[in-house]
Amino acid sequence: MDKNLYIVAELDDDTQKLIKGYERIILENGFIGSQTKDIPYHITLCSYSIGLEDYLKNLLEKTGRKFKEFEISYSGFGLFGLNVLYLNPNMNKKLIEVYDFIIEKSFQKGSDLSAHTTLFIDEPENIIKILPKFAEGAKEIKGKIKYISLYEFFPKRFIKRIELEKN
Repeated sequence: MDKNLYIVAELDDDTQKLIKGYERIILENGFIGSQTKDIPYHITLCSYSIGLEDYLKNLLEKTGRKFKEFEISYSGFGLFGLNVLYLNPNMNKKLIEVYDFIIEKSFQKGSDLSAHTTLFIDEPENIIKILPKFAEGAKEIKGKIKYISLYEFFPKRFIKRIELEKN
């Protein structure tokens, strides 16, 4: 798999704890999955080639100066094919504004935002088994986007995190 850099919008600590409830359901039902487990829950905003790291660090700084933390909510699940299960955020103006700013300042002008927070990546039969268990106790999750961060994948390397100012 090719290495890339990713700018992500990370959720605050309280929202992280709420979403970790789904992680417990996965483990309690004997599944592991191939989702990245050692990074905070987030919404991926854009991906880039490795050579842009310094530029992207500066872009994070600019993003942090321009935007304050903002509310986000999730009200359902979605699937990419039958092997990726995710939480579906309710799109809002602030998320779109952050995304648009990053895209405008970057080299990815043709990129589309497919906002999601990955919960579980596995074989289709395991996704089908776990989905009803997620849906049983599902309720709307409300939280905040508190950080904009830069990561490299694969393997994972945390590069930089900017905390957005409180509103």
